[in-house]
Amino acid sequence: MARGAASIARRAPRGALPLRVSPRRLYILPTRFGGVFALLMIGLLVGATNYGNNLAFALAFWLGAIALVSMHRAHRNLSGLSLADIHAEPAHAGDQLTWRLTWASKASRPRRRLAIALADARPVVCDIGASATVTAKQSAGRRGEQAMARIHIESRYPLGLFRCWAYLAPRHSALVYPSVAGTTTAHDTADAGRERTRPASVMPGEFFRGHRRYRDGDTWAQIDWKHSARRDHWLVRESEPPVTPPPAVFAYHSLGDRPHEARLSQLARWVIEAAALPGDYRLILPDIDIGPASGRAHRTACLDALARQP
Repeated sequence: MARGAASIARRAPRGALPLRVSPRRLYILPTRFGGVFALLMIGLLVGATNYGNNLAFALAFWLGAIALVSMHRAHRNLSGLSLADIHAEPAHAGDQLTWRLTWASKASRPRRRLAIALADARPVVCDIGASATVTAKQSAGRRGEQAMARIHIESRYPLGLFRCWAYLAPRHSALVYPSVAGTTTAHDTADAGRERTRPASVMPGEFFRGHRRYRDGDTWAQIDWKHSARRDHWLVRESEPPVTPPPAVFAYHSLGDRPHEARLSQLARWVIEAAALPGDYRLILPDIDIGPASGRAHRTACLDALARQP
């Protein structure tokens, strides 16, 4: 059994996209329901022969024709289908990798009730017309580049009498980030100066410093009318530009004697938390220094660097 499965795996179409499901790489066997159906036909034939009943013969041959058509349709439902494109979003170790598989078909009829799965994962059942994108899951293993698992695609359409299946082995990989773990003590310290409260009476982007008397040249917008009403002279709001806090620094060497993977997991946690807050941050690794910067591209660059660490 294992030797047969290994032989099938070796014969699976592999390489660059697009990958086509060839009729020579399709395998078909009766299902359990198909086996019961076959026993029913054999019983009908035995009874028809024993009693010379023409109606029983007709029913047995009619059921046999249905089985043959079902086998042909199950095979045709897969033959010629192509895997046109693959896209995967990076994931963290221990999570699920999400692959988006784009399928293409030149058949005039849609492919019905196809079950698509990666390795031994739970299959996704779908219909595919001229083109369709199917989402499949795969467990993310260790940090770094992870090869895509073998694709298993199966059809039992239309009656479930036969199981027709094929394998595809595309040469594609996705990046697995370090797991998110550790404490947030250093992160909280780095972000201590980022949260400042702006008074409601100050212009956006400025910080309130105090009041002074009105002088020639001041604009009407600078006058604090509410406080001036309590004085016998006008008061003008004075403000100053916000003080930009220094960027948070997350350094590999600052994590003491922790194991290598534990350091990377801690840094990954800090990067994700810092990206959700305003302000810049910097990542220092043994072989690369990234930042200071902020934004989605900077977050991706930091996590990519952590994933590719030797």
